[in-house]
Amino acid sequence: MKNKVLILWLACILVLVPILMIVLWALAVKWTYPALLPTRYGWTYFHRAYADPNFWPSIWNSTLIAMIATFVTLAIAMPACRFLTLQNILPGRLIEFVIYLPLILPAIAIVTSMETEFLQWQISGTYFGVVILHVFFMLPYAMQILLESYRKLGTNYQLMAQNLGANPWQVFWHVTVPLLRPGLIAAASLCYIISYSQYLPTFFVGNSNIITLPLLLIPFANNGRFGVGSVYSLIFIATSLVGVGIITTIIGGRHGIKRQKY
Repeated sequence: MKNKVLILWLACILVLVPILMIVLWALAVKWTYPALLPTRYGWTYFHRAYADPNFWPSIWNSTLIAMIATFVTLAIAMPACRFLTLQNILPGRLIEFVIYLPLILPAIAIVTSMETEFLQWQISGTYFGVVILHVFFMLPYAMQILLESYRKLGTNYQLMAQNLGANPWQVFWHVTVPLLRPGLIAAASLCYIISYSQYLPTFFVGNSNIITLPLLLIPFANNGRFGVGSVYSLIFIATSLVGVGIITTIIGGRHGIKRQKY
C-alpha cells in the first residue's frame, strides 16, 4: 500500500512540476538569473497572446479538425478491426506490422510526398486535406486499442442477440457499441490529442491557410520566447482537455465511461 501511494505521489509530481513551470513562465514579467522564482508577475503575455488575430481562429481550427478527424478515424478503425479480429488468413504479427507502418516511416517523408499528391488533387490548403493526413497518423493508435477491445469482446454477445431476433444495426448499436465503449473512449481521446497536437501535417498541407494552436505555440518555444509560448501551452492543455471531455460525453452517453461494466 505504501509503495502504491509513493508511486502515485511521484506520478503527480512528474505531471504537476512541468505544468507549474509553464504557469510561472506565463505569469513572469521579470525573471532574471540567479533568481529561483520570477521577481515580478503580471498578465502581459496573456494580453499579447489574446491580441494575436489568429488566437480564436487557431482554437476553432484545432478543435474542429481534431473532432472531425477523431470520428472519421473511429468510423474507419471499427469495421477494419472487426474484420481483422474475425479473419484467420493473415498472421497477427503481419497485421501489427502493417498497422504500425505509418509510425515506422519518417513523418517528414510521408507529409512532403502527400503534399505533392494533394497539390495535384487540389485539396492542399483545405480542411479536407488536413483531416485526411491527420487520420493517416491517428489510425495506428485507434486500431491497436480497438483490436484488443474486439479480441476481448469476441462474438458470443452478437450471436446471442442475433438468435434473439436483433437485426445487424440493433446488434451493432445496442450490443457492440456499449461493450466497446471503454475502448472507444480511450481510442477517441488519444486520437483527439494526437490530432490536436499535430504540427508538420498542418504546416505543410495547410499552406498557411489553416492556423492551429501548435502552429502558434512551437515558433515561440523554438525562438526562446517562453512567456507567450507558455500562455499558448496553457491554452493548449485547457482546450484539449475540454475537447476530450466533450468526446467522452458524446461516446459515453449520459453516464460517461461508467455507463457499461462488463
